Amino acid sequence: MLNFKHILFPVDLSEQCAKIAPFVQAWAAHFSARVTLLNVLEMPPAYYAESTAFVGLVDIEAVLEERRRCLESFAPEAFRNPEDQRIATMGVTAMTILDFVQREGVDLIMMPTHGYGPFRRFLLGSVAAKVLHDTGCPVWTSVHVEQPSSVWSPPDCRRILCAVDLTAKSVGLIQWAKGLADSYGATLRLVHAVEGWPEASPTAAADKFRAFVFDYASQEIASLQQQAGTNLEVQVCGGKVASVVHAAAVDFNADLVVIGRGVLQQRLGRLRTYAYEIIRESPCPVLST
Repeated sequence: MLNFKHILFPVDLSEQCAKIAPFVQAWAAHFSARVTLLNVLEMPPAYYAESTAFVGLVDIEAVLEERRRCLESFAPEAFRNPEDQRIATMGVTAMTILDFVQREGVDLIMMPTHGYGPFRRFLLGSVAAKVLHDTGCPVWTSVHVEQPSSVWSPPDCRRILCAVDLTAKSVGLIQWAKGLADSYGATLRLVHAVEGWPEASPTAAADKFRAFVFDYASQEIASLQQQAGTNLEVQVCGGKVASVVHAAAVDFNADLVVIGRGVLQQRLGRLRTYAYEIIRESPCPVLST
């Protein structure tokens, strides 16, 4: 049984944050969770190089108070639960988020990825990347788009796609995704990418070996499902992992993609090394655990 009771929503007052506020509010309502909106005032390098001189030039407390006022006016119609709170503080953004998660017992982080501009769409924001890399907490990330106002859908969760590899850790991931889907009454589908194998093979011999590889993957996933106690629809496709997951999410019209996160060294365990790529290319939000 999933137990998201405290959701952290790091807020940088950007348009992307405003766009995902309804998602955070919807998830909080679904799980009866309290929400903490956290804004971090990150000082420029000059502050750390010569803080005394910097403080003499800049009224830091006034700047911080202005941040508090802005945070109070952010999404004013949402987050009215008496237990919800809005905190503005000073620090290094990613480290402040990670410290807060550990100290305050956060169950879920929900944050944007900031994919702006012709080159930045290929990169996650540094804060999102740091949080994804260092936290053990599940992280929900928004669609990674250049124009956040153009492609947002309502915060529904009716179809969930779970990307799996062939390692034993996928058993727990499948069970976790099934619990999430059951809580929403959503349809859950699995997808697995056989990397390095396109949809067609150039020769009969290659096509025969490709069939063997795909059959092996299907059998392994069936074994994982047996251990997980599930009997879900599975899509096995050849190609780059992130591209396969993207195409499967579009085909399924998924509202959410669920993936494992972290680096595994085992054979056939490389899905989790592609977490950033999947998040960058997903047409819908991604929940990584």
